[in-house]
Amino acid sequence: MATPERLILIDASALIYRAYYAIPSNFTTADGLHTNAIYGFATMFRKILSGRQPERGAVVFDAPGQTFREKKYPEYKAQRPRMDPELREQLEWVDKLVEAHQFPRLRAPGYEADDVIGTLTRQATEAGMEVYIISGDKDFAQLISDSVRMVDTLRDITFDPELVRKKWGVLPDKFVDLLAMTGDKVDNIPGIPGVGAKTAAKLLDKYGDLNGILAHIEDLKGKQKERFEDHREQAVLSRELATIDTNVPLELGLDDLTLVPVEPAALNELYKRLEFYSLLSEKEAAKDQAADASADFTAITTLAQLDAMLASFPPKGEGAVAVFPVYDHPSPVRGDLAGFAFSFVPQSARFVPTGCAQGLGEPALAKLKSWFEEPERYKISHSCKSLWVALRRVGITLRGAVGDTMLESFLIDPFKLIPHELSQIAKEYLQRTIPPAKRVLGAGKSVKLFTELTPDELCEWSCQQVEVIAAAFPSMRERLDAEGHREYLETVELPLSWVLGQMELDGIAVDSDDLASMGAEFAERLATHEQKIYELAGREFNIASPKQLGEVLFDEMKLPVIKRTKSGYSTKAEVLERLAAKTNLPGHEIAEHLLEHRKLAKLINTYTEVLQNAVNPATGRIHTTFQQTVGVSGRLITTEPDLQRTPVKTPEGRRIRQTFVSAPGYRLISADWSQIELRLLAHFTGDERLVDSFTRGLDVHARTAGQLFEIPSDQVTPKQRGVGKLVNFATIYGQGATALGQILGVPRKQAEAYINGYFEYYSGVRTWLDATIAQAHIDGYVETVLGRRRYIPELSSNNWQDKQYGERISANTPIQGSAADICKLAMLRIDAELKAAKLQTKMLLQIHDELVFEAPEAEVERVVAIARTQMEQVYPLKVPLVADVGVGKNWSEAH
Repeated sequence: MATPERLILIDASALIYRAYYAIPSNFTTADGLHTNAIYGFATMFRKILSGRQPERGAVVFDAPGQTFREKKYPEYKAQRPRMDPELREQLEWVDKLVEAHQFPRLRAPGYEADDVIGTLTRQATEAGMEVYIISGDKDFAQLISDSVRMVDTLRDITFDPELVRKKWGVLPDKFVDLLAMTGDKVDNIPGIPGVGAKTAAKLLDKYGDLNGILAHIEDLKGKQKERFEDHREQAVLSRELATIDTNVPLELGLDDLTLVPVEPAALNELYKRLEFYSLLSEKEAAKDQAADASADFTAITTLAQLDAMLASFPPKGEGAVAVFPVYDHPSPVRGDLAGFAFSFVPQSARFVPTGCAQGLGEPALAKLKSWFEEPERYKISHSCKSLWVALRRVGITLRGAVGDTMLESFLIDPFKLIPHELSQIAKEYLQRTIPPAKRVLGAGKSVKLFTELTPDELCEWSCQQVEVIAAAFPSMRERLDAEGHREYLETVELPLSWVLGQMELDGIAVDSDDLASMGAEFAERLATHEQKIYELAGREFNIASPKQLGEVLFDEMKLPVIKRTKSGYSTKAEVLERLAAKTNLPGHEIAEHLLEHRKLAKLINTYTEVLQNAVNPATGRIHTTFQQTVGVSGRLITTEPDLQRTPVKTPEGRRIRQTFVSAPGYRLISADWSQIELRLLAHFTGDERLVDSFTRGLDVHARTAGQLFEIPSDQVTPKQRGVGKLVNFATIYGQGATALGQILGVPRKQAEAYINGYFEYYSGVRTWLDATIAQAHIDGYVETVLGRRRYIPELSSNNWQDKQYGERISANTPIQGSAADICKLAMLRIDAELKAAKLQTKMLLQIHDELVFEAPEAEVERVVAIARTQMEQVYPLKVPLVADVGVGKNWSEAH
């Protein structure tokens, strides 16, 4: 039997709206065209086509103008807000996108897209085809049959008749009658007030359809009878409105929906206009790459050629040379060096193999050493930190680095190209794509290391990378200078790169035996809680499955339902916490065990196993990577492994920190700023009470709590102080009454009273917030104490949610960003003083507001004084900066 043809029908509106709200509104072209909905649609569209591989298809749009439903019932969809202008301007481009794919498009005046899809579905079913409707709109449930499926790509759910019955209680042929009674708030279909889905499904099961129910109204009882008597005509109207018309006159028939191969030229031109360089076809990408017939990319294979290359470089004090180090992943700390690519002339680059197969080895490194270490031979790279680390591992110290395309991209606009990878630079500044590393390394079982490849295999790829650095640098430097950020690059970010590079090389020691012991402790406790959960539930089940857990808690154990989701019961942490708090219920005990189980499972998966795998067997230390261009506020982020999220205040968190230790004869020193963000808030706002609290060394949380609870601050309880602390920080993070109420476990009105009380007491904070947000609306950006800017395009959005988000980050970026600036300055000054004093102490970690050092026992006292002095005097504020410094044999003991 022949396989039936597949027809795929895409509900354009469903995908467009989903994309628009899923992707930030600051996704724009250089000339200001919003493209978030277009890009999201494009990626989903491509994924749908590659996954389904249909023979026929169509994208169906809503036609402009009134539909027959609105003529029949003017209130139909009348409650929906007007479309955002940022979305409206993208609709024509989505249409052009589909056209460029040579994919059929349909719309029918006077009808909705649902009706067009319904008509095509009927025609295709009669022709023996399989139909896949791509949409999350439940209205299409009425069309589902053995040969028709609805695919909700967001939730990755494919609806067949049985799934419709399971979700809504009726089969597809009864779905319209269900809506006739329940109504549809989304479409403003009235239905019958007071009739829910379960009641409607039971009545349909008993009487067959809506007509059968209406014919037996006399059999109904009480309120239910009254509702059907009073709203008989409304139910009939609702059925008409909910019924998809399957007989719409269409301009195209099934034969016109046969799909043809895409002609990439027109599609790629559209992608370029929209600046979707990542979506360019392989053919177009290859054409755009510098690696074409005109490019001069050569591998250096002899020392004589290397001498000639170095001689051709710009003389001292003149032009810069772009350098791209090639090393085995994941980082230059652990990956061996394969070689370097160099470029300073457009469309020209050279690859010097040092550690790869057939490489030139130590003799080549010896010749390169003098050039790399000459400060007047200027170099640029993409992540000078990585270049510095790679060179240090082969005994070379990088000097003369004057540019870094990664750091400069971040300073120009920290959010737009995050995390500012070279491929993003190529797309943004050169409108081209460059091949990923897997192009030369392979994938799966055949994957190789860079050091295993030959110069010929590495040459083209590495030269493409470095030529992008050289080609993009001039325009990037021009933009950096226009923003006024050159000084920040040269005095903060670039010098910090060398400090961070040394920290990565040094790493921090870990007691592997203790780490393994801790993992065993956590695993044993996990097993105990797991067994207790099974005992209380009466059976074993998959605790990690929200569906199974929901069934156990709410269907079998009959615990009160706290919250439902579209797919069933919510079993999130806040739900379990509320259940655990109900100590009068017999089921509260299982909730307590579930919360502990989750906490331990996360600790094992996120920390113990990850940390064990991160220990470098050659050094016995963990060498995390410090990212300068990931945190949009400017904060440093650690990866491989992520140490930022290591818990601090819980017993388990302290236990984890105990495994980070000092080497024999050394001590760990932890120096942590006290309330730096609140002190910055006092500095910016100049609020008299905040300034007074920090100037006199008062407990600011107790003072706030005393005001909120109308008691003297010295009578505040620890619990009340906790409320004061949360309210203090709510102002920085822009938390509203709803969010604060959930955190505090109090009603929204109470949380709102706390916030109002705060701003009444600290009136200067409110004044500053309002003024800062107002100025951000004018400028389009905010600045830190060192003048580093963050642009906030959300402020110009007509979408209120985007605008609110923009206003929140307008208020907290000056504080969080300035804290990052101050931390970086302190790191530079401490590093400089340690070197000037020729101390053996090493700076190891920067985590949030904390710096961690490893010092010989004889240097501890002096380093404590250096750290405290530099951290407290690093930048003049209206209030004093305070650093808390501790010493110990492990991180927990020191902090």
